[in-house]
Amino acid sequence: MPRDAGRVRPPRRATAGPGRGTVPGPAVVRSSDAAPGAAIPVAALERRRASRSLWQACETLLSAWADPRALGRALETLRRAFDCDGVALHARGPEGVIEPWCARGKWQTRPGDLRDCVSMPLQSRGDTLGTLELLGRPGQRWTSAQLGLVRTASGALGAALGARFELDQRAFNLRLTEELSRARRHGLPLAVAHVEVDHFGALRERYGREVADAALAEASLVLKLALRDSDVLARLSGGRFAALLPETQSTPAVRCADRLRRTLEDHRFARVGRVSATAAVATSPRDGLETVEVLEAVSRALVVARKSGRRRVSAPAPLHLQ
Repeated sequence: MPRDAGRVRPPRRATAGPGRGTVPGPAVVRSSDAAPGAAIPVAALERRRASRSLWQACETLLSAWADPRALGRALETLRRAFDCDGVALHARGPEGVIEPWCARGKWQTRPGDLRDCVSMPLQSRGDTLGTLELLGRPGQRWTSAQLGLVRTASGALGAALGARFELDQRAFNLRLTEELSRARRHGLPLAVAHVEVDHFGALRERYGREVADAALAEASLVLKLALRDSDVLARLSGGRFAALLPETQSTPAVRCADRLRRTLEDHRFARVGRVSATAAVATSPRDGLETVEVLEAVSRALVVARKSGRRRVSAPAPLHLQ
């Protein structure tokens, strides 16, 4: 995030006194997020609210169930953080056409009511997947700091939207087949990693389906942020994720899988708290040249990691031909 992202110009506070003029100073507010009695500058508070609402919106986009009400609440929080009258999200539909998805705020205006509007493309890997549109308040002028925050939000939402499309298992398998074909043509390595939240079934029984699925959506975002732009993430059954790592050999793939596993364990999830994770990797051409061979190899390695006590990374043993 840019250093000045979300830095909203604070209003001036007047201090009146006999024979004295107006003395400008930074506005401060008291917040329940701070220590009792502590004052927080308005700009810092706005940045904190914007960061939370942006995380909530990205997490909702990655939700497997795509709850429209949750997305609406996230956009409403984002609207308040931007201090504007309306926020709308457009996304690519099944036919490849960008169409309205969700909107919050007052979008109906009277004839002649001219306002500043902002429309930012939501892109992932250079592909436009949607737009983020903001409607300013009457007389509102967007500052450079606010526009910087909008650009940051569009980048994060674009990445989340791209990850949502990638999270489909069928799309992941098709992408894996394409990458394997490319790797064979150019003589490049390729790796697939599976990362699994341990005992996800027990977690769902304890907290309920809605909380468990929200934790998985949060885990999707955490993992996506830990991967390269060229890597692909997909959600599999249960609490398992798959990561496609192009041009990655076995040793770097193991290190990457361990980093992903530790990233999940270091994150504190809402309502759930800390979780543990287990991972496995398989590489091509060592463990197979076809999609089925690579996926079977990484699945076997994950079973070995589970039986070995979990919280580790496993890889298929190399074959020694006689």
